[in-house]
Amino acid sequence: MKDVEPNPMDSSRPIVAMQGITKTFGSTRALRGVDFTVMPGEIHALLGRNGAGKSTLVSALSGFTPADGGTIRIARTEVVANGQSYAATIRDDIAHVQQTPRLFDQLTVAENLFIENPAVRTRWGGVSHARMIEKATALLAEWQIDIRPTALAGALDAGTRQLLEIIKALNRGVPVMILDEPTAALSNAEKRILFDHVRSLKARGVSFVYISHHLDEVFEVADTVTILRDGQIVTARAEVASLDVETIANLMMGKTTLRSVREDHTASDATPLLQAQDLRIRPDSAPINLTLRRGEIVALAGPVGSGKEDLAMILAGHRAPAAGSITSPTGILPQRGLVPTDRHASGYVGILGVRENVAIGGLDLLSNRLGFINRRKEAEHVGRLARQTNVIASSLEQPVGQLSGGNQQKVVFARSLCHSPEVIVALSPTRGVDVGAKEQLYALLRDLAGKGMGVVVVSDEEDEISQLANRVVIVFEQAVVDELVGDYSMKDLILRMEGVA
Repeated sequence: MKDVEPNPMDSSRPIVAMQGITKTFGSTRALRGVDFTVMPGEIHALLGRNGAGKSTLVSALSGFTPADGGTIRIARTEVVANGQSYAATIRDDIAHVQQTPRLFDQLTVAENLFIENPAVRTRWGGVSHARMIEKATALLAEWQIDIRPTALAGALDAGTRQLLEIIKALNRGVPVMILDEPTAALSNAEKRILFDHVRSLKARGVSFVYISHHLDEVFEVADTVTILRDGQIVTARAEVASLDVETIANLMMGKTTLRSVREDHTASDATPLLQAQDLRIRPDSAPINLTLRRGEIVALAGPVGSGKEDLAMILAGHRAPAAGSITSPTGILPQRGLVPTDRHASGYVGILGVRENVAIGGLDLLSNRLGFINRRKEAEHVGRLARQTNVIASSLEQPVGQLSGGNQQKVVFARSLCHSPEVIVALSPTRGVDVGAKEQLYALLRDLAGKGMGVVVVSDEEDEISQLANRVVIVFEQAVVDELVGDYSMKDLILRMEGVA
């Protein structure tokens, strides 16, 4: 390590300079001599497909995953990478908000926000709890988050947890910030608040490396774009104004990509699969009556906290309604599969392989009467589901934690299909996956509908809903308030999702 001159805030000189960065995991070369720079006060978008090397590159930049080779300079600090840890050396220069919040569930909101933060220390080295609560209260008010600073982090929803992780990092006062998929769990209103804070810090000279699969966000907040493919830079420091969505997608994929359109396989004359009758999400909410037919893709849409996720979990049989019932005209409820909102938290076990993760969804099918797994049946069943969902792995034994986000999500889908369900409920089905994997998952959902399955999708992405849903059920304040069917407009969809139409 050495100090590098001149002043790191000199606007003519990069505040981040990575040269010849390499990283290998086993036989996989994740980074192949990457050069990457960020200027002071710049929002630099780093784009690429899942598995392209984005997260590996920023993990090398922050020291979370040390690079095998190359040099890294942040502000005045420079390190020569050799596979050994250097995170402590650069800790005062950079903060890294990762895709999965790393909060301590058994600590309070205030404790998480100010853990290791000297701003709440007394002169004797202890922690002033009064000062910590005061500062946490002010931060929560500034970010318009309506929670108590004494609430346990483990009791919070995914969006609030993500915001707390971002606030904790921004509050450190470092000159460089990495935001890796920061909006994946946020509502549109929360995104606006985040972007306002990012712009404010940019105006004060703070630099950002911004990773997102939502290209509209890139055009909204970024100044510069660098695109990775297969661990190498294919476009370096392109001005955002010089690019468009199609160009970026083609550079990420290495070929021309086509945007798919929704298909309608609804069997309107067939017996319904599910019927919600006078269902109430909460005791004081309005009753909901809803029907799901074979071949139909229904999207549950609305603002965060509207109750759409709760309704989806009730339809999936994973939560009991406060009142009313879920029935089927046949008298027997169909088998239902669930794709949960957060694959990292409840979708897979990272240290287990593809085979074990998929088989977990059907242990009763794959076991004999003594409870032992039939390995031949397991291999056939899991192999078929992995092919159906297009899981790409070195083998079925590869740990799912080593796969790209898109392939992790495909494993979650494969597990949900283990019992050959007639209904699948997918919450945020493409969260944190690249454009190519999105299209594959869209194709999978359409294929399932085409085979007569009923599909329920919960999504905060207007474009995703418009590409998938034959019918959009608008949920607001724990009740169904409207429906869009057929050739609905994007404007109509956006207004209703935000609860303002």
